[in-house]
Parts: sequence; structure tokens; C-alpha cells
Amino acid sequence: MSDVPPIFGSVPAGVFSRPRRAAYAVIRDRDGRVAAVEHQGRHFLPGGGSLARESPEETVMREVREELGRAVVMLGSVGSAIQHFFASDDKCWYSMDAVFFRAALQEPPIGAGETEITWLRLDQAEASFFHACHTWAALRA
Repeated sequence: MSDVPPIFGSVPAGVFSRPRRAAYAVIRDRDGRVAAVEHQGRHFLPGGGSLARESPEETVMREVREELGRAVVMLGSVGSAIQHFFASDDKCWYSMDAVFFRAALQEPPIGAGETEITWLRLDQAEASFFHACHTWAALRA
């Protein structure tokens, strides 16, 4: 296995791109579907940007708790990838260094989350996920 992460997207020439560390969970149900969260009509794996001094594992646990009101059990690494993208909310480009983990939801829920889980079939991943690296991770996990 290569230590060089795959790169998705590109930043236009001459445009500054902000670095961003992030971590995400690939959570499957019994039917093999992948958990996703929806934001403004786009799908993402549960997870997000890392806080200062936060490990990728801590990021995943915090983000899943915030987004879904659930705790997770970490099941292993999927890998890492670089994703270049324009964030319309922030009106800037990011170069995201994303780490992905296989994880399972713990029962029962620990509180109300910001959103509901959307379960996507793997054949829906490419058309559904905003970030190509999320599709890559979902198919690889």
C-alpha cells in the first residue's frame, strides 16, 4: 500500500488555498449502505474539520456526536486523501488533508444530533457525495 495519499480536485492557478485538517467515519449498516449527513442538499461522510491539537480519532468522535447524537466505535483506518474544493459558505478554496476510519454506531443514541442519518447505497456514492474523496473512502472501506 502506498504512503502517498490520492489527490482529488485542483485549485485554480494563482489562487490561494487554505490548508484544512479533517477526519471522517465510514459507517456501514447491515445492508452495506454508508451513513451520510446532508448539508444544503449535499452529502458528506460524518466528520469534519479538526480542532487545534485534536487527533483524527478525536475529531471523528466529536463530529459524529455533534452531527448525529451518537457515539462510535473505531474499527480501523481506511486511509487518507487530499481534497481541493471551493467552500461557498466561506467563499474560499481549501486543500483538505482528510483521514478516514471505519466505525460503527453505538446504541442507544446519546442525544439529539444536528441532522438525521441518510443511508446511501454504494452505487449512489459517486453521484451523492460532495467530495470525491468521500466516495473513494466509502468504496475502499
